[in-house]
Amino acid sequence: MKRTVLLLAAIAVVLAAAGCGEAKEISVGFIATNFSAEAQARVANSFEKLAKEKGWDVKMLNSAGSIETQSNQLENLYQMKVDAVVMAMAHPQEIRPALDKLVEAKIPVITIDSGYVDGVVADITADNFAMGAKASTFLMDTIGGQGNIIVIKFEKHYGTRRRGKVLDVVLTEYPGVKVLAEYSVVATKRFMDDTRAAMETYATRFGEQIDGVWCAFDQLAYVAGDVLQERGNKKAVIVGVDGNQETFRRIGAGQMSATVAQPFEAMAGKAIELVNSLAVEGKTVEEATGGRKIFYMDAPLIDRTSLPE
Repeated sequence: MKRTVLLLAAIAVVLAAAGCGEAKEISVGFIATNFSAEAQARVANSFEKLAKEKGWDVKMLNSAGSIETQSNQLENLYQMKVDAVVMAMAHPQEIRPALDKLVEAKIPVITIDSGYVDGVVADITADNFAMGAKASTFLMDTIGGQGNIIVIKFEKHYGTRRRGKVLDVVLTEYPGVKVLAEYSVVATKRFMDDTRAAMETYATRFGEQIDGVWCAFDQLAYVAGDVLQERGNKKAVIVGVDGNQETFRRIGAGQMSATVAQPFEAMAGKAIELVNSLAVEGKTVEEATGGRKIFYMDAPLIDRTSLPE
């Protein structure tokens, strides 16, 4: 009996030394450019919830609109030797030196709606060209191809920039539509206040001439709708992109006309799936992604006729 006990003890020591019999704790860093943006908050909240359900140690980081902060956060995660990093609505090209450190260290980096760059596992997104086309053609169709519009763009992010470029192309086919003014959002903590100030200027200047407002994302449409409603213009067609719960409420109340609904929770779920494949199951990038560099999620146009129940 004593010999058996000693043998079992020896086996236990060998297994412990080999790292067997105990699951490795997975550490994952999550960085979003700005948690005050509702879309990014949706991705972050969903990712954190799913990661914690798996028992992972998840580090949630908010860059608060600062590229420098984002770079430093990525450097810190590199120093911490996390098992994987997920970045949402990030600026990978602008923080390339920090990103390269993780790539060289073979720490997988997955991006969400950030644009694919060499070295990352994959980017998970909806097709921004397609979303820009859906929002733009809905606006043109609804105002009958005639009228005056305000355009609110966001050039800093690759996705919203693509939506704006599609609008520019669509407008070439509608000579009867005039852009009264175009505002470009600055990525700061006060972006909503700044956008409201610009919209108030346009509402004062153009009043009832405004037939529609094209917005790069839904939160900008909230501002546009609020200002126009306050000034008595309730006829303007207001479109955006994202599909938040507040957006659906506003469409139902007649304060917005339509949105292109991005499945942010599904994007977070796909990121979790990839992290699990790579960090837990030990698959290669090729095995985890099937060789795909971009995963596109479907984003339908939603108006009052198709609001989710």
